[in-house]
Amino acid sequence: MAESKIEKQEPSSDFESLYEKAVKKINETNFPITILSAKFKKKFLNFYNLPANEQLELISDLSTIQGLPQEMADAIKQFPYFHTIPTDTLNEIGSYLKKKGPHKDKDISAFVATHKKPHTLFQPDRLGDLTYQLLLNVVTGKQDKAEKIVDMHPKLQLARGTVTDYSSRIFKDITAYEYAYWVKDTHMRWMLERHMSEATKAAMLKRCEDIEKNGLTYVQHGVEVKGSKHFDFAPLKTALKNYIDGYDNWYNTNNWTAMEAAWMQVGKAQRDVPVHVANEYCREDRSFDPKPTFKEDKLPRGTTFYNYRTDKKESWFPLVISDSDGLGVNMAVSRARGGNLHAVGGSRVWWRVCPTSLRVVDWVAIDQLDRVRTDDLTQSRENLLVNQPVGICCGAKIPTHI
Repeated sequence: MAESKIEKQEPSSDFESLYEKAVKKINETNFPITILSAKFKKKFLNFYNLPANEQLELISDLSTIQGLPQEMADAIKQFPYFHTIPTDTLNEIGSYLKKKGPHKDKDISAFVATHKKPHTLFQPDRLGDLTYQLLLNVVTGKQDKAEKIVDMHPKLQLARGTVTDYSSRIFKDITAYEYAYWVKDTHMRWMLERHMSEATKAAMLKRCEDIEKNGLTYVQHGVEVKGSKHFDFAPLKTALKNYIDGYDNWYNTNNWTAMEAAWMQVGKAQRDVPVHVANEYCREDRSFDPKPTFKEDKLPRGTTFYNYRTDKKESWFPLVISDSDGLGVNMAVSRARGGNLHAVGGSRVWWRVCPTSLRVVDWVAIDQLDRVRTDDLTQSRENLLVNQPVGICCGAKIPTHI
């Protein structure tokens, strides 16, 4: 393997500038030849063609010579030692840092910032990894983690990538904000908007306008869906409405099979809801009765509910569906009223059927959520207008402390 050589720095770098001054000094006719041997002079003038080990050896030898011209002494002091570290060694350091766990992002950031060489080696892949992590955190509702990324790397909001959400929808060439816009996740958008420059806002506004005009394309369970402008609440609302409309007749005729089948359609529709909808079902600080305004400053990002069939708390996402168990197989989730629902985690699962006293409450709340989140999209587009202050959303100024 050929030995590594120091990469010539940009003219603006300290070493490059000082090296050029030193070379000019050596080439002057009045340069004191006795200070440098012909060997050292030749090596110094041919510095960038030397192997890394000879560069280091020359710098070491020159640093011991007394009386060097100031130009040479200054260049020697600014020698970029980092460039002489073999790429394989830097890769080993990078691999080690990636395995460090919770603090790896901070350590890698510090490593990348030490010098141009590790920055060139690791920053592209690192930003690619961070883009995916940002997308993944957004589609899974991990708002705090997403905010940490955009706080450190705000330009990643312009980065596109491929991501799969909890409902197995695969989006390609999409940004985090576009997904939050499509899925109507208002609280996620609020957060992302706070970390946007004017240029990013302008770019996102164009993309949102394009979504409104042409929609997005995604693939779900092998089926390509084109031109989808927003997540559609209609399947869930329709399933709830069908259950409500048929309940009395099924109950009066003891048609439990039809009732259960209708309730399972609710569960199947709940498989496809984005995580922020599940968060609304599962929040512990209020139920769906009375009808929420859905204008709270914060959205708790919980996804757990109490399953009366198994007598334990379970998580809505990631989906766990089998032939005998899961949403739409033998259960669906009802938020409905408070009472002991709050005590057991915010939501409950009804096995087989849902009691008549709860059947309307969920539909009213979900319909309200759909309306409010759709209206929020208009406000988000206004928030993205360049040179405009952050606007009013959900009837109140977008919080700066979320």
